[in-house]
Amino acid sequence: MPIELPAQQFCSSPLNCADTSTLTQGTIFLIDGSLDFPISPPTQPATATGLQSIAAYYNAAPAGIIKVKGTLIGPSHADLEGSPTCSTVPLGCVLGVYGYLGYPTAWMMFQLQSDSYAHGAFVSGTGEIFSETTNWEFVASNVP
Repeated sequence: MPIELPAQQFCSSPLNCADTSTLTQGTIFLIDGSLDFPISPPTQPATATGLQSIAAYYNAAPAGIIKVKGTLIGPSHADLEGSPTCSTVPLGCVLGVYGYLGYPTAWMMFQLQSDSYAHGAFVSGTGEIFSETTNWEFVASNVP
């Protein structure tokens, strides 16, 4: 479950960049914040090459990999620096980590405990995350 996966343009070399196209098994839930542009943008400009957004990472993952992506509306890259609020990370922090707790927890319940209720949150097109448009955007899933 990569959170705020950086665009490949920020990798110091091609060898230490994530490449979801090489996945052969497992599952992935890609998450970013809407104000984390350009480090981890939700969508990729048509002119960009390589994996420069979570949409590109999602699309590159093979169809056989169970995958979900979503952009949390509001946070920037600094919101993940460990503080529930922005009190200890004031520079660049917008909302704190609270927004990142619900669906990532449900994802882990689905993956690690085969929780059917948590699974339902991610079902392609009908899962709860698709209707949570106040807090999430650019959601996609191939979860059956």
